[in-house]
Amino acid sequence: MEAHLECGPCVLNQVLDAASRTGADETTRERVLRRAASEISEMSVTDSPLAIATRSQSIVREETGEDDPFADAKRRANETVEDLRPALKYRLEEADDRFERAVRLAIAGNVIDVGPGHDIDIESTIDDVLEQSFAIDRLAELRTELAEAEDVLYLLDNAGEVVLDRLLIEEIDADVEVVAKKRPFLNDVTAQEARAVGLHEVADLSTRGEEGVGTITDAFAKRLKDADVVISKGQGNYELFSDVGAPIYFLFMVKCEVVADSVGAPEGGIVIA
Repeated sequence: MEAHLECGPCVLNQVLDAASRTGADETTRERVLRRAASEISEMSVTDSPLAIATRSQSIVREETGEDDPFADAKRRANETVEDLRPALKYRLEEADDRFERAVRLAIAGNVIDVGPGHDIDIESTIDDVLEQSFAIDRLAELRTELAEAEDVLYLLDNAGEVVLDRLLIEEIDADVEVVAKKRPFLNDVTAQEARAVGLHEVADLSTRGEEGVGTITDAFAKRLKDADVVISKGQGNYELFSDVGAPIYFLFMVKCEVVADSVGAPEGGIVIA
């Protein structure tokens, strides 16, 4: 998905939030913001929003010396949702359709966000998503393809969310490889953090390698296309991978008008796209 002018203010909000989380003083935060604004002004319409965000977050690291501004928030998100996991497993076991319930729980996890402007009541959010209609519904197609699949690739998104991803992965009767970030980026889960919540116990855990978060190597594009099924979590992954031409199912909540127009679902809608 290509970037739009509306992506600029969103990226700047992310940059300011990340810089603030490092405890940087006002002078440093101003310098970060000015450099990021300059970077955004040079963006190409062929860049993905995630590519622009990746370059802008590197400025935060360079100016503050902090590699992971969201470390504490991610830890808290994982701990909070992990505490809820026994109750959520019970809700899964009591469901008439375990697979649909697991998909909905995984999408509910995507609504849990510790980024700027997000203050989420996790239990209430989960309840809402369990009742909400899909704005784009490819559940039957996903169910059928997973039943026939041997090789499933699962692209992780946020901390906290990853705990609920585990519930869906446990419902998949195939070899599953989960892909986490190799290095910190916003509140996305790293391989180390995914291992901390036990994801390595139910799937093979890997990373995309050394390339930037907002880029796709030829090798990884081939991996996407070679998998029987790819499940991609989160709006950022949709922004990056929607034009790859691989058999990808995108599970997320639409969080902005730009993505709403791209995917064809209203803002706030939950999708299996």
